[in-house]
Amino acid sequence: MAWLSRCLGDVLDESTIVVNEYDLDVTQTCFSRPGSYFAPSPAAGLGWGLGAALGVKLAAPDKTVICAVGDGAYIFGSPTASHFVSRAYNLPLLVVVFNNRAWNAVKRATKAYAPDGWAVRTGAMPMSDLEPAPDYELICRASGGHGERVEDPADLPGALARALEVVNEERRQALLNVICKKP
Repeated sequence: MAWLSRCLGDVLDESTIVVNEYDLDVTQTCFSRPGSYFAPSPAAGLGWGLGAALGVKLAAPDKTVICAVGDGAYIFGSPTASHFVSRAYNLPLLVVVFNNRAWNAVKRATKAYAPDGWAVRTGAMPMSDLEPAPDYELICRASGGHGERVEDPADLPGALARALEVVNEERRQALLNVICKKP
């Protein structure tokens, strides 16, 4: 996830706005302009990122909007509806799914709340694993977007360049399903 965050940091420029729902490590990026970075408030619910990114794109149509989400947050963000809206209203985004095949926020909360509990002792945390993982890139493709699965870290810079070209030149949405280490 740190490498993915670093690669995203490398493509940020003055015309980019990032909506981050949990997984982007901002120590690997540089935001020097107000309004270029949005993250969840304590009142936010899981899945707000996709809708927030669409709203940001609607408010700033000339900006490149990147939505960084975990796979669990992506699922909760109503991806089919979000990709439909992106296409129907010409709101091209780059969605980057940090796919660790787990609801890690649930695992972290369980460990924090009950560090000596059964789930931590046994390593069994029902309903926190997201396997078998869907092919998230296909959901974007179903709405006319570019979708790509990235498994090799060396392929990430090229995949980001291709996806940003689709968003900025073709004016279509794109999604990168980036396979990350499972917690």
